[in-house]
Amino acid sequence: MRRLLKIAGMAAVIWIGGLIWYVELLPRGPASDNTPTDGIVVLTGGQNRLPEALDLLGDGKNGRLLISGVNAEIDDLLLKESLGLDQPGTPDLFTCCIDVGRQALDTEGNAREIADWAAEHGYVSLLVVTAGYHMPRSLLEIRRIAPELRLVPHPVFSDAVKLESWWRYPGTARFIAGEYNKYLVALLKVHVLDRLNAGTAS
Repeated sequence: MRRLLKIAGMAAVIWIGGLIWYVELLPRGPASDNTPTDGIVVLTGGQNRLPEALDLLGDGKNGRLLISGVNAEIDDLLLKESLGLDQPGTPDLFTCCIDVGRQALDTEGNAREIADWAAEHGYVSLLVVTAGYHMPRSLLEIRRIAPELRLVPHPVFSDAVKLESWWRYPGTARFIAGEYNKYLVALLKVHVLDRLNAGTAS
């Protein structure tokens, strides 16, 4: 029992240390890399992501936009209305510049959807728009599926997730801890499961 408690205590210390490292890894401010890319991808599911992606599309420097992970029950018309793109005189961005992905149900699904879209269009560089807390896992999953792509992160932020002094806010602390656990699972897939599968295949 003492040995089990000691192992559990050591595991807890390692986990907490990893959590602190993970929080330090998260972006705190706007993207500094303004290098043009072939396309833009936005992973749905959080505040401010879609408006930011549309603003970037309007700049005209980063090619087409993929909105990945849209609910299958939301058709293009409803999506246009929610984004304010159905107003008279508004350019028809859905025809010229926007693609909608409805297959992804999680971040790994986003990565596969993004990889397929990039391959379809012959893109080698992508601007990735998602929440700052979600960015490390998103980049990891996309690179796992499509390591040949050059990814430029463009994080967006929500007032609901307070990264400064995050431990003072129970809601933020629980949320960040959950994201950290998901990131650990993604790391496990990259460094353990994929290598095991590669070894089995060879």
